[in-house]
Amino acid sequence: MNTTHFAPDYRTCMQDAAYAYLLRHRAEYLVDSDRLFISAERHLIVALEVPASLAAKLVHLAWTDIQQVEALSA
Repeated sequence: MNTTHFAPDYRTCMQDAAYAYLLRHRAEYLVDSDRLFISAERHLIVALEVPASLAAKLVHLAWTDIQQVEALSA
């Protein structure tokens, strides 16, 4: 029996963490999405020890995913 196990890579896991953080905290920053973005970056860097340059990219990708989902549901 062949079973294929798919283990998400590090970047995917960290992008998912950014996505979850953005969704969980966006009500706190209704008028200032820049602050939410910075807060999500800081969370990845401090809590999950993601390198700063990668954290910015992952938060941007997660933010883009959220915007696409919202555009499709509108």
